[in-house]
Amino acid sequence: MRPTPPRLVVAVVAVAAFAFSAASAAGPLNWVREKLGGKPEAPKAGVVTAQPGAITLLLDQPTRLPVDATAPEAELPRGRSYFRRVELSKPVDEALIEVRVIAQDSDTTKHRTVFKPLFYLLDDEGNVRETVAVDPLKIDIRPFQPTALVGCVKVSKLNRFLVATTDKDVGKSYESRSRSSVNAPSKGGFYYSTDAVNVKLPYAATGELVLTVSAPSAKRCEPTTAEAGKDGKKDGKDKTAETQRAAAT
Repeated sequence: MRPTPPRLVVAVVAVAAFAFSAASAAGPLNWVREKLGGKPEAPKAGVVTAQPGAITLLLDQPTRLPVDATAPEAELPRGRSYFRRVELSKPVDEALIEVRVIAQDSDTTKHRTVFKPLFYLLDDEGNVRETVAVDPLKIDIRPFQPTALVGCVKVSKLNRFLVATTDKDVGKSYESRSRSSVNAPSKGGFYYSTDAVNVKLPYAATGELVLTVSAPSAKRCEPTTAEAGKDGKKDGKDKTAETQRAAAT
C-alpha cells in the first residue's frame, strides 16, 4: 500500500476543520439536530388530517380534527366532554386560532349537527390556566362545500391546549340569523343563488373541525370577542385529578 502524500493529509484536515467551524458557527445543537432529524417540517399545501392521539400542530397548517367517541373523555372545568390534546411545534407569545366546524349528518335527528368548541389552554405543568370559547360563530354556506361554522380568537402564551365542548351545550342548537338571498359568482365563473335562510344546527357531543394556528397579524378571519376566564381554585389553576390526567393523556 502506498503511503498517503503529506500534502493530501494536510488538505483533508483543512477541509474537515472548515466543515466543523461552519457547523459550529450555525450552532452545534442545530447542526446535530439537522443531521439526526432533518430540518423542521414545513406546512403542507391544503388541509391535512390529524392522526389519532395527541397532535403536534404546525403554525399556518390547517388541520382536520375529528373529535369522536374514540377520543379520550374527561370531566373538565366547563363540563364533561370528549377532547383532543394539541401541542404546537414551538410555543408562541401570541396566536390567532381559526376554527371551522364542519356540519355532520346525524343518525338520530333530521338536522345536521355541529360541535361547539372550547379551548382549554394549559400551563407548563399541564393544568388548565384559561378557558376560551369562540363566540360568536358565523355560518358559512356555499355551493359544493359542506356547511360550516367559522370563527377565530386571539390568545396569548400558547403552547398546548385541549379542544373540547361541554355536555351542558349538547342538545341545544346553533341558530343563524335570517340571511338575505345571495346571488354571486363562484370560482370558475359560475353564478349561484340562494333563498333567504334561517339555519338551525343542534350541538352534538362529537364532531369534526379544522384548526389553523397562525400569527396574530394573519388576515385569515376577523377575530371575535372571545369568552375567556380562569377556572379552578384562586390561583387560576384547575388541580382536580381527572383534569390533570386528561391534560397529560
